[in-house]
This record gives sequence, C-alpha cells and structure tokens, in this order.
Amino acid sequence: MEIPFPCYRYLLPCINLIVAFLLCGFAANAQLPVDTSAKGVRKFKQEIHTSIKTDSTFFRKDPLRISIPHLSKDTISPIAINIKTNFQAGVNAQKKRVLAGINEQRKSLLTSLKLPKTDSITIDVNNHFKKLFDTRPILKINSGMVCYNANYRSFIDTPYLENGILQNNLTGRLNLTVAGVFPLQLNFWLRQSNSHFFKNIYDVQIAFNGAAFQEKLRTGIRERLLALAPAIKDPRLEKLYMDKLSALIDQENVLKTIFNPQKLVEANEIIKVPKLTWDGNLPDSVNVRREDSSKKAARFFLSGYDSTKKVFEQVRNQVDSLKNKYEDVRQRVRQYQQLVNGNWNDLQSERDWKNKLQEYGLSDIKLPAKYRWLLGLRSFSLGRSPVNYSELTAKNVSINGISVEYNSWYYLALTAGMVNYRFRDFVVNNVNRKPQYLGMVRAGLGRLEKNYFILSAYRGRKQLFASSATVNSTITITGLSAASRWAINRTSYLTAEVGKSVTPDFRNNPPNAGGSNVLKLSDKDNQAIAFHLYSVIPITNTKIEAAYKKTGANYQSFSSYSTNAAMESWYIKADQSLLKRKLRIAASLRKNEFVNPFIVQDYKGSTLFKSLTGTLRIRKWPLIIIGYQPMSQYTKVDDLVMENRFQTFNATLFHNYTVHQLRMATTIMVNKFYNHNTDTGFVYYNATNSYFTQHFYFNAFTANAGISVTKNSRYTLQVLDGGIQPNIPRFGTIGIGIRINNWNNSEIKAGGYMSANIRLWKQDMVFLNYEHGYLPGNKNQLVRNEMGTVQFIKTFNFK
Repeated sequence: MEIPFPCYRYLLPCINLIVAFLLCGFAANAQLPVDTSAKGVRKFKQEIHTSIKTDSTFFRKDPLRISIPHLSKDTISPIAINIKTNFQAGVNAQKKRVLAGINEQRKSLLTSLKLPKTDSITIDVNNHFKKLFDTRPILKINSGMVCYNANYRSFIDTPYLENGILQNNLTGRLNLTVAGVFPLQLNFWLRQSNSHFFKNIYDVQIAFNGAAFQEKLRTGIRERLLALAPAIKDPRLEKLYMDKLSALIDQENVLKTIFNPQKLVEANEIIKVPKLTWDGNLPDSVNVRREDSSKKAARFFLSGYDSTKKVFEQVRNQVDSLKNKYEDVRQRVRQYQQLVNGNWNDLQSERDWKNKLQEYGLSDIKLPAKYRWLLGLRSFSLGRSPVNYSELTAKNVSINGISVEYNSWYYLALTAGMVNYRFRDFVVNNVNRKPQYLGMVRAGLGRLEKNYFILSAYRGRKQLFASSATVNSTITITGLSAASRWAINRTSYLTAEVGKSVTPDFRNNPPNAGGSNVLKLSDKDNQAIAFHLYSVIPITNTKIEAAYKKTGANYQSFSSYSTNAAMESWYIKADQSLLKRKLRIAASLRKNEFVNPFIVQDYKGSTLFKSLTGTLRIRKWPLIIIGYQPMSQYTKVDDLVMENRFQTFNATLFHNYTVHQLRMATTIMVNKFYNHNTDTGFVYYNATNSYFTQHFYFNAFTANAGISVTKNSRYTLQVLDGGIQPNIPRFGTIGIGIRINNWNNSEIKAGGYMSANIRLWKQDMVFLNYEHGYLPGNKNQLVRNEMGTVQFIKTFNFK
C-alpha cells in the first residue's frame, strides 16, 4: 500500500518497535512456568481461570490483557506460540490505526482545500464576521405599500363652515437596502384638497431604518454563529475521549472482577505466611514444592495486578485531562446555542453586544467597527421629519430638512430645516404664514435610556403671532440648554433641564434685541427650568409621573409659543392596578400644560384640569370604562383661532357573549359635556349623549341595531340605527343600513349608509363607504350631509 505522505515512512517503524517492546514486556510478565502438582495451588489457579473466563469482555476489548493459563511443562510451547500470535496481532492492529489516522488527516486536508459552494458561508477563524453581508446589488427594493384615499364631505361638522370638500391622499412606503447593509425607508405623502383651511401637501422623506438594521445585524450574526458551531465542536476530541473512557471502564472492571480484594488478600497471605499451603498428609518435600509453586503463582497474580493498576492510573489521568478539554468544548457549544436561541431584542448598542458576548464567554468575538458604529445611529432622515428633543428646546415640531441622531457611549444630534407645524395645519391660516426655520446641535455623554448629560444650542426664526396685522410677527431666537437624566433605580428616573434664550423683548416698544443679555445669568426673564419624574413600583403595580416647567416672560424656544408672560405649568399622573390587574385607575392633575402654536389660549393661569379614569376588566364579564377628562375645541374668529377647554364625563360598557350558540355584543355609552354656549362653537354644548347598540353575529351575516339620544337645554336629537352586513367568502363584506333622525320631536328625516370591503388578489383591499345623513345646524334644524370614502391599499414584496 502506498503511503500518500513520505514523512510517515519513518514514523511507522518507530511505532511498530514501541508496540513490540510493550507487548513483549506484558507477555514476559504474564507467562511464568510453574509446577502445578500441589492441590492448594491447583485450587487457587482454578479460581483465577474461572474469573478470567467469566469476564469475556476483558479479553475482547483489552489487547494487553493479563492471562494466567494452566502451567506445566507441556504448556511452554503453546505459550510461546500464543505470545507470537498476540504480538503479530498487536502490530497489525497498531498499523491499521496509524493508517486510518493518516487517511482521515488526508481527507480533512483535501476537504479544507476544496472551493466552497456559492450558497455556503465561508468563515475566517481570525475574523468571525468578515464579509457578514452580501454587498450586492447596490440598491434593492425589498417591500412597500401604496395607499390612495379619497374623502368627500358636503358639509363639515366643525366651526369651519365649508361645503363640498374633496380631499385626495396618496401615501406610500418603500423599504430599500443600499449595498446589502444599509436599510432605508422612503415615505411619501401627497394631499390635495379644495378646502380653504387644509393646505396641499407634497412630502417626501428618506430615513435610515434603525430597527431593520438591528434585525438584519441580529440575523446575520446568528447565521454566522450557527455556521461557527461545527468548527467549535471537535469530533476528534470527542471520539478520543469516549475511547479512553471506555478503556478506563474496562480496566476498572478487570480490577473489580479478576483482581478483587479477596483474591489479593489470599495472594499476599500465600507469599507472606509460611507453610500456609502445607498438607500434613503429604511429605515435606512435596509441601515445599507446593509452597514454591503457590508463591510463584501468587507473585505472578500480584505482578499482573500491579501492571493492570498502572495501566488503569495512566488511562484515568488521560481521561481526566481529556474530560476537561471535552467539557470546555461542550460548554462553549452550549454558550453558542444559548446565544443564538436567546432574546436579542435588547441588543441595541455596541456595549449591549459586548456584554452579551462576554456573558456567554465569547469575549474574543468582536463586531466589525463599521457595524458597531451603525448600532448607535438612532435616526437619520432627509425631508419631512418630526423633532422631539426636550421641554426647553424643541418638542412636537415638524421640519423639512435633515435630522441625525447618534447615541453610543456619547450622544450627538443635528437638526436643520424649515419649520412646519403641519400636525396642526387645520388651524393655520395659509395667507398669514411666515417662513420659519430651525437649526440645532446637541452633544453629550451617556445613553438616552440610562444616564446622560447633554448640551444643546439652537437658533432659528419663528412666527409668534398669526395675525397679518401684527408688526414683527417673526423673530430670530437663539438659545442654550443643559439636560441630564439620572436613573434612580431600574424602574425610576429623573430628568432636569435648564435653558436660556436670547430674543427681542416685546415688552419694549420698539422691541429690544436683547443682545447684551447673553451672559447675564442674573436675568430671570429669559431663563427656564424643567423637571420630569417617572417611577414604577412593581410590588404595588403603581406608575407615577410628574413634571414641572417654569419659563421667564422673555424665554423663547421651539417647544412653546407664549409671549410677554411668565408661564408655570405642572402635572402629576398616577396609574394603579388593583384586584390582580382587573381594575385599573388612572388620575392626573394639570395646570397650564397645553401650549399650541398660533392659538389663543382662552383660560386663566390658575386653571386646573382634572382627569380620572377607571377600567374594570374581568374575564367573561362586561368591560367597564368610566372617565372624567378635559377636552379641547378650536374656534376660528377672523384671522385668529381660539382654543377652549372644558371637562367631560364618559362611561362605556362593552360585553361580548354567546346565547344559545349565537355570538352577540352589547355597547352602552354615556357622554356629558360640562361647558356653556359662551365658550364653544358647537351646537351641542353642555349636552348629554347616550348611545346603545347591539350586534348579532350569524354565520352568514352580521346585524346591528342601535339608538342614540343627545340632549341639552336647546334641543333633543334621537337617532335610530339598523344595518346588516353579509359575509361573502373569498370576496369580503358588504353592509347596508338606515338611520332615522328625530329633531326636537318636530322634524324627522331618514338617511342611509353602505360600506364594502373587497379583497383583491391575496393582500390588496378596497374600502368603500357612503352615508346620506343629517347633522344638527345652527338654525335649529337638521342639515343634509353627504359623506363618502374610497380607499385602496396595495402591498408588495420582492424576494
């Protein structure tokens, strides 16, 4: 047989010589000719033969076994033949093992030299995450959604009197991947309307999808760790450990059976006690020969025990050494399995990943620097972006520009763009709008979810007054702030912020630019402070939140629009769960908390808003919600928009149940407004509204019937409602209904409505809704109102 590696030509003879010497040594110790004529010796040897023959596994598994045959002059030749046969068999077995090892190493070498398949993962042992992502193609569209919505109102039920309003909305989202690594999200919103109050919108935003990147990174690393698992598990070490463990068990069985303690004691007594084997009926010469033969056999037995014991100790030491290595490998494999199968949702920063890998003993595995940096990128967007930083800088602001926020062990944020309060655009007069912009830089240390200290600097222009007649309605402001967060414990934290702004002082005429007040810390008029406390008490299931804010008369930022007056606001909230979370009570107190752009707040500084809500949720019982809450209403007067606030009472009962295998649902609602006709533009001021509806869920259709009653000092409106909605398999649903309106028991008019949900293909839907109804008007009569909605949603995925 040709050996594939020349270096083994010198190794095999050396191994054969070593094996030969070992076999000869054991054979020499094992084969000693003795005389067996004595009766005691014959009995002793028969016991040894019986023990050897009963333990067949010893001879089958141990090539270096120790045997004690029946010794006589005639047995010397067979013993020699047996030694030669065992020697040759041992040499052949060792040769086969060496050749098998050579072939295994050759196969392993050839396998490592083979080129990997195109769909396989190749791993660099020195860099586990090298080429973690496939960077091709440069740009890939993964999925997306497009939605078209058309709304028509013949009469708007608000203080803004408009007729025949049609609004078209087109929204969409595309999920992109750049270079196989960077997930981006492209959002667009187009809105066109014939209303004088609603502005047309053409918005586009492209943003870095941090959540998608986190998931992509988690998936990529998990796949890489799974690919690394076979490399961590050493099959050769496992096989060697199992072989040695099996050999140790065999040696231990030999020591417990052939060389049991009783036989060792008897052998030692034969050697050490004189004339122990003598028989008084035999001559002394015979007893001497018998004693010599017995002692030789006993010495041979003890020598075999010593040899076996020595081999046992050697094998046990080898097993102990291999066991430590084997357990280390198993522990590492278990750590990989726990890491791969564990919860990775909390791994959102470089430090989180590092701590997680160290937790499982994988500190030698390092994430690539570029991925570590991207883990800290919280947001990056171009186009329309919301800005919500802090109480004293910018909060609930929408800008059209660029916004970047990064947070690892340090924090950095940049925002620049044109300001647009589009989330309140229904109260903005388009004619009187002035250009506004905001630029802000924030930098600090720490993580937003834990402890941090952040400095902010902002500059921009904002519009203070909505009226076009106001002089200098836009001003340029500059401000600084310092904010800090302190984690009190795992469920509680406290934030504090101080700020100072430089703005024109409108208390003077003409306004004073105030540039000399930049460094005058003693001037309290352009300073502000804010505190926020949040705490959860797990033992009592209690949540507490409190905030306090105080600003000087001349402090300006992009989170408030008050002018020429100092403002002090605070609120406190509490949420308590009782009865094993079946009952939830939420209460709050607020003072001057609401601040909205371009709105005249119609309340005094001492106004206190109260809120109390209770929710009872018991299995198989009705859901009950009772609340006493503040409400806000907008009223437009000439060029100004006024906001009025008042308290409301709400109570709701909902129950889903079954009666004689028929599923039904009952809803009861009661609503009460606590206001007057002097502080509202709605007809139903200080009104009480009661509502009851019943649903019946049959197999073929769903039916509903309901009644509502709205009443105040000026009118009473009763509405009866009934409808049916057949279920059409594989198509969707179609519903029709009728409403009968009774106004002050003097005017009765009937209207109707219809709706349809139509399924197109597998995932796309079309929603249709139309209502011919009536609303209460200002002239103490019902006003006809037509409402219609068409919506189409298309989703797509590219594999």
